[in-house]
Amino acid sequence: MDFPIKGVIFDLDGVIVKQKLDFAAIKQDIFGDSEGFILERMERLSGPERERAEEILEGYERAAAEEAELNDGVKPLFAHLDKRKTRRAVVTRNSRKSVAIVQEKFGLDLGVVISRGDAPPKPSPEPILLACRRMGLSKEECIFVGDFELDMLAGRRAGVRTVLLRNPAQPFSENADFTIDSISNLLDFLSP
Repeated sequence: MDFPIKGVIFDLDGVIVKQKLDFAAIKQDIFGDSEGFILERMERLSGPERERAEEILEGYERAAAEEAELNDGVKPLFAHLDKRKTRRAVVTRNSRKSVAIVQEKFGLDLGVVISRGDAPPKPSPEPILLACRRMGLSKEECIFVGDFELDMLAGRRAGVRTVLLRNPAQPFSENADFTIDSISNLLDFLSP
């Protein structure tokens, strides 16, 4: 990359860890069907109905975090970022509690953590911009690594360069500035 990278923002699921979240089952348990996006549909709920939905979602996320597997290459990449004094952040649609489980399980310092309780969820640009501010960096100094179209949309809308971690469900995105096949490939971008 021909620009200085002072901060790397990561999505959590699929990028830092592999988690098994059955979104169809979550939607079925909360709404009785499997349509749409969970968080966007939950926004329309209130009172006891909203509390019940949050409890169900939190239960699924907790279980997934407890069973998560660390993606290959994450620890060496974080060591490289530390050596270069490159800041890092995680922006996730998950709860802060589930992120804490992942951090503790793998002994990870994720840097700045922006969860769904901190800003409107991706694809809103707000969580990305908030991560930049909390790292004390401009959007031009950061890249955002995700594995799903909502990630690429959020990064593009925030004006941050986007990196798609390709996978069978998301092999391409018009909103990605760069693509990689493994988290280790980021070292190629970050090496002087």
